[in-house]
Amino acid sequence: MEKKYSKLIAELRSVCNIAFDKNLVDTHSGNISVGTEDGILITKTGRSLINLEPDDFTLSEDCASSELEVHRFILNGFPKSSVFHCHPLNAIALSLRADKSADGSAKDGSIKKLFSIYPDIQIIKPLDFESAYFFPEIYVFPLKFINDVKSGKLSDFNIKADDIFKENGVFMVKSHGSFSWGRTPAEALRWAMTLEASSKIILKLS
Repeated sequence: MEKKYSKLIAELRSVCNIAFDKNLVDTHSGNISVGTEDGILITKTGRSLINLEPDDFTLSEDCASSELEVHRFILNGFPKSSVFHCHPLNAIALSLRADKSADGSAKDGSIKKLFSIYPDIQIIKPLDFESAYFFPEIYVFPLKFINDVKSGKLSDFNIKADDIFKENGVFMVKSHGSFSWGRTPAEALRWAMTLEASSKIILKLS
């Protein structure tokens, strides 16, 4: 990996070590990326996020994370930002427990179209003040959302990342995990941690 990314990789390493300490990822789960002038800098498939080294990253699509297209979808809307995918246990549990789909009838524009594509979208509404201030609603998409991003279906419907992130910096995929974005890797981590803390509070009160 080029020396010009050494400082950025050190920042990504620090962020991912914090994520591991906070139980957001296990030894070989999750992935992180940053949009650069040379393309998407992303962790390679199967690499551990613990103590990341330059060789754990790639700018090539050949050995990139299997979720590269989801990262690309988000970074197309927010160039030169960072995307973090992790598996927060409480948020995943909350996504599995939810049994009522959200009502998209009150939405408008592209968001309403999003609900028409995924009528089984669910919504997490944080109960704590801190999380609710930043995230009034967190969308929980069905698993097929990932395949639809990879196949380009969302582009066919003119759905963009900034439609999904209109009110917050994170979304969930049911039973799978979260995707968050930030202007920096630390900010992307912050939103994932906020989601997990909020989910834990909701589960404790239920």
